[in-house]
Amino acid sequence: MVINHRIVIFLLPLFLVACRVQQPMSSERFAQDVRSDIPFKVSALNSVPNHDGVYRFRCENQVDLLPDYEVDAEGAVMVYRTTFAPTHEKQPSNVIWRNIIINHKAKRVLCIDRLVHNGKTCGYIYVLQSETKEYSDENTFHWDVSDPRLLLNVAGAIEHMSSLSVTQLELMKP
Repeated sequence: MVINHRIVIFLLPLFLVACRVQQPMSSERFAQDVRSDIPFKVSALNSVPNHDGVYRFRCENQVDLLPDYEVDAEGAVMVYRTTFAPTHEKQPSNVIWRNIIINHKAKRVLCIDRLVHNGKTCGYIYVLQSETKEYSDENTFHWDVSDPRLLLNVAGAIEHMSSLSVTQLELMKP
C-alpha cells in the first residue's frame, strides 16, 4: 500500500491539532496543584476574590482528619497534637481545626482552616508559594516557604492571613 506523501503532510498537522489537549490556564493549574496537596476530598474549591493565595472549599460531609491546631472565635491558636490523646474525635462547630501541609517539592505551604456547618466541612486554604519556574509573579514569596529555618516567617504570614476563618466562625454562631 502506497501512501501519498502530500496527503500525509497535509493531514498530519490537522490530526495533531485535533488531538492536542487544551492546557489549563495558569490560575487553573495552580488551583489543581493546591487541590492535589489537600489530604481529603473537597467537592468545591474556589479562589477568594481580592485575596491572593486564598481558596474557599466545601466538603459534602464532615472530615475526620485530626487537626494540628485549634483556633477559637477570638483567634487564639492552641496546639492540638501533643503527647496527650485528643479530647474529642468529631470537630465541634465552635472552633476552627487547622492543618498545616508542607509540600517541599513544590515549595508550597497550605494552611487549611476547617469549620463545621450543618454537619458538613467548609473553610479556607491559605497558600504560601515560593517563587519557582512554574510560579513566578508578584504573589509568590522570593524565599523558600518550605525551609524549616524560616518557620517564624511562615507562621507570621499565616497568622496575618487567617482573619477570614475567624470572621466566618463568628458569622456561623447561632
